[in-house]
Amino acid sequence: MERLISASPSGEQFVHIHRVCETIEEALEEAEAILITVPAIAHEYYAHACAPYLKNGQMVVLNPGSTGGALAFKKILRERGARMDVPICETNTLTYICRLVGPSRVKITSRSKVQFASLPGKKTMECYQIFKGLFPESTERKNVLETSLTNINAVLHPPGMILNAGWIEHAKGNFSYYCEGTTPAVARVMEKVDKERMAICQKLSFKSDRFLDFFYKAGSTSERAYQSGSLYQALQESEPNRFIRAPENLSYRFLTEDIPFGIVPMAYLGRMLDVPAPIINALIDLASIINGIDYWKTGWTLEKMGIQGMSLEGLLNYVENGISA
Repeated sequence: MERLISASPSGEQFVHIHRVCETIEEALEEAEAILITVPAIAHEYYAHACAPYLKNGQMVVLNPGSTGGALAFKKILRERGARMDVPICETNTLTYICRLVGPSRVKITSRSKVQFASLPGKKTMECYQIFKGLFPESTERKNVLETSLTNINAVLHPPGMILNAGWIEHAKGNFSYYCEGTTPAVARVMEKVDKERMAICQKLSFKSDRFLDFFYKAGSTSERAYQSGSLYQALQESEPNRFIRAPENLSYRFLTEDIPFGIVPMAYLGRMLDVPAPIINALIDLASIINGIDYWKTGWTLEKMGIQGMSLEGLLNYVENGISA
């Protein structure tokens, strides 16, 4: 079985699929690194599906983990009574910028330079030695709080979707989402979300780069745009994202994933740590109204991430050692 991969600038090539499995048990049987490359909406399903078959010596990688993905996945494994020593790892964004553009045809415009960490954090380097063999452009972070809070989609997508709601519904997505959909006003809201995200990081004792820094290091914009310091210009000069059209409606994963599994966990972490996040909170409220879903309840809450009631010290101990105090 083969699939045609369209990759710029290297042209097109057929890529052979080594094996297609019919069951989760068969897929996991001989796997060392298990990459779960699905939207965060499906993480709960795969945690339940994988729980009976995971074995010591394996590692799970959520590609990407969104915000709190490894924490939520681990919580489900504990609830299922899984006792094996399997690190749950995550990347901060998808390893490729790509879209399905036809039957068995994928267009890849960039291989992302992702951040990587493990839960527990003490196993990050051990797991990273395996992961970087697959994705050598990646870099390791200390723990999954750092990868979760560098979830750039959570900064990028909710403001663009909500502030372009009228255009999306009217035009049915017939515009370039990242370039035409990002005006100076939209970019200013993204920058405010980014500042609130960085304030949460600071409370957790690590200094985060700006969204613009991550966007540039991932290869998503030009040197000129990066040096300008303008997030608006960075989106205008994002060649890998230029071909991506806007969603046809507002029931799209830029809201249905990046609100409940992107900024909702950030908002709850902000409350837990006493860090104000009024713009993030407002975007969650607006998205809930737009889609008629209470994302505060359906998203990853502190309870769903298994960290409710923890002190700051207890939270940091848990992400490092995987054991709650």
